[in-house]
Amino acid sequence: MKKITCTGCSLLCDDIIIEEGKEIKELIGACLKGQDRLDQVHSENRILKPQIRKGEELKKTNWNEALERTLELINKAQKPLLYGFSTISCEAQVKAIKLAKKIDGFIDSNSTICQGRTFNAAKETGLTISTLTEVINKSDIIVLWGFNAVESIPRLLNKVLFSRGKFRMTGREIKTLIVIDPIKTASFNVMGPRDIAIRINPDEDIKLIRKLTEICCKDSQIPDDGIAGIDKDDLERLLTNLTNSENIAIFVGQGLLKPQNGSDPLKELIQLVDVINSRNKKGRASLLAAGGHYNMIGFDHMALASEGKNHSLQFKNNELIDNEENIISKIKKEDFDLSIVVGTDPIAHLPFELSKKLAAKPIILIDYSKSATYFVSDVVLPTAITGIESGGTAFRLDNVPIPLIKFLDPPEEVYSDEELLDKILITLDNGKEETGKWN
Repeated sequence: MKKITCTGCSLLCDDIIIEEGKEIKELIGACLKGQDRLDQVHSENRILKPQIRKGEELKKTNWNEALERTLELINKAQKPLLYGFSTISCEAQVKAIKLAKKIDGFIDSNSTICQGRTFNAAKETGLTISTLTEVINKSDIIVLWGFNAVESIPRLLNKVLFSRGKFRMTGREIKTLIVIDPIKTASFNVMGPRDIAIRINPDEDIKLIRKLTEICCKDSQIPDDGIAGIDKDDLERLLTNLTNSENIAIFVGQGLLKPQNGSDPLKELIQLVDVINSRNKKGRASLLAAGGHYNMIGFDHMALASEGKNHSLQFKNNELIDNEENIISKIKKEDFDLSIVVGTDPIAHLPFELSKKLAAKPIILIDYSKSATYFVSDVVLPTAITGIESGGTAFRLDNVPIPLIKFLDPPEEVYSDEELLDKILITLDNGKEETGKWN
């Protein structure tokens, strides 16, 4: 038996146990997301051979021909677009950024329309964060704001809410769960007598955040009619817990990412955390962004480290240039002539009008599984599954780097994302003669 790290979601559980062998014979401790991730190894949708479009159909081919076609499309492109990267290792993300720089491309990750916005919102104010270990050991208040933990990161509450922690004699009994959401999600079902369930009016989080900030700053009265659909009693309980607890962990989900009334609720929540910390005499509050893909935050860290900007990188003459665009605006304006998509499915995930524009121009897909993007791609390059068939590093949702260890061999002539991106870089440097080495 062997412990592995699961790449089913951004929690990156490192306590999963498997029986070693050429195949997975027994799996202990994984949630449904983790099980699904491991099931991809033998999925019917697994891509095992490189493919290129001939006429109206994708045809299997060898690596030599596939890389020649890849080289041809890249050399022809004037405005290449690179997108994805949340389900590959940090080492592969570094290669992708190098590729974008070499071909004067625009590169963006899934985080630009998801939890990367947390970094953007924190640029002016900073961000008070915690590690999961600190939350497990110290937190007495767990807040899920616009975040359905039970279904999106299934084992999170098991770890942070139902565990005793290192410094406490009891666990769930002294921890309070606060759920703030306009919809009664599955996370409401784990609540106990001391917990606070807040059904906020849709798109009125900003009103609640501002009222809490006002009360904290000015010691003003709680309004008799409450705020944003929350009555006075629940508002008072919420305020008391946020300002009189030892350690508060606020997990933010996608429900708080979109603008409300022309303002950024996430940015104002970060500011509220600062206000709470200035008023809280007993402890501290921190904020954690609960991203979905297991290495979404990794791209932001790699881009910041190498280029000083966390996403939406535009290169020209092999240098980063000022740019206000993102993946959505680039596609909307049709400001691209080739897409290199890595480890994601924009055709299925983006609105139809954007998907239609993306599909109208050549696509090179690097992925291990068939998707809607697969069926409209011009070149398909299969890869190993990171965290299972190849190793590397990923950043957990609390910004802690976690090593990923390979424990299965990939299919024959299927390479890791890092190896494949490196091969494309070498091919661009040295020309077609390099492609034959992979046959």
